[in-house]
Amino acid sequence: MHSYHVMMLPKHLNIRTLIFILLPIAVASVAVSWDLQCLDKDFNQLYSLLKTARWDAFYKDTTITVRFNGNTVTIANQKDSKNMITTIPMIVGVNYDTVMGNDMIVYDWRGTAAYNKRVHGGEIKLKSLLGFRRYIHVNCNGFVTEGRYPRDDHVSG
Repeated sequence: MHSYHVMMLPKHLNIRTLIFILLPIAVASVAVSWDLQCLDKDFNQLYSLLKTARWDAFYKDTTITVRFNGNTVTIANQKDSKNMITTIPMIVGVNYDTVMGNDMIVYDWRGTAAYNKRVHGGEIKLKSLLGFRRYIHVNCNGFVTEGRYPRDDHVSG
């Protein structure tokens, strides 16, 4: 005869208690995962918009202005006067100022250096609902990278 060994839960730990313990953990895990996914989506969208603006200014020999107003981003092409407006919900801070105005980036075929108030450009901060943060730094050549504005000149925030 074969003897089957059945795993039994300890008497004080029944199925309801196990669900009561595991359900909040599962809900929290799903919430964090969803929040990070939304942050990544917004980050990637803004990253792509800024890279495209830089390359359009370079290859189309025009000036592209990217203005930030809260979480609304307006991209204006000086050559054809076309504007594109989009909303990126998780933008919470723009630390990028130009001689043409604050909270904006101005690209021409050389980059952004001719318009920047600060040598190395600036940064945009994105923050998720649960407080996770990501930063995009645009340097004086107009190149877009993930990360903070250079530490030596950085104003914390």
